[in-house]
Amino acid sequence: MKSFTTCLLCSFVFLLAHPGCEMHPASETIPGYAEKKKEKEAKAKKNAAIGETTDPAAPGYFPPKAE
Repeated sequence: MKSFTTCLLCSFVFLLAHPGCEMHPASETIPGYAEKKKEKEAKAKKNAAIGETTDPAAPGYFPPKAE
């Protein structure tokens, strides 16, 4: 029982103390990513300024307004 408890304690300590994987930003690892991201953000900003058009005639599945 002592060896099991010791092994379990060691495994928990290892899991909590290990450094894990190092994460690198995509802008550093993928060539051309930063430029594509800037273009995509500019396009999204341009599209956000344009309002959506609506159809004044409602589709047939809506019931008529009761007045």
